[in-house]
Amino acid sequence: MNPVPQARSAPQARYSHRVTWSVFVLLLLFAIFFVTGTAWQLPPQVASQFDAFGQANAFMSRSGYIRFVLCLAIGLPCIVVFTLTMVYARATELKLPNSDYWLAPQRLDRTRSFLIAHGVWFGSLLVALVCMVHWLELVANRRQPPYLSGQTFAAVLIAFLIATAVWVTTLMFAFRRPAGE
Repeated sequence: MNPVPQARSAPQARYSHRVTWSVFVLLLLFAIFFVTGTAWQLPPQVASQFDAFGQANAFMSRSGYIRFVLCLAIGLPCIVVFTLTMVYARATELKLPNSDYWLAPQRLDRTRSFLIAHGVWFGSLLVALVCMVHWLELVANRRQPPYLSGQTFAAVLIAFLIATAVWVTTLMFAFRRPAGE
């Protein structure tokens, strides 16, 4: 009986997915320490919303702000990663490029593993985004009156969108059909 030949390593990662999960967990820990460790730098009433001109137009208590940011930095990425992990771990029908190839029984586990790891990387991107927005809040609340630079905020969002585009592109390229298959 001949073993099924492996066409190429993608979508299997070239490294252990332990690295992916470790980065995610370390980023979550960083977010907890970063947000709680910088809380003292915020005023008792934190400017938490800004208009198009960078002027504060809503405030919340420091403790309320910290709870909110921790929910975003920890809760949102964990929910996204959990949901993607549950969906991909059981998926048999996915809309992937070359799905007939990548969802074949001999490749299904590797494909699922790659998709889960890729979802974890997106969770890491979300943690990084929330940490950057928190940093912008710290800077904005140091000013009197509080002011959020629209250019800096736009730069953070553009960086996140570029990282997300790279994430999507990587996903699409990972599921190309191998040459000769």
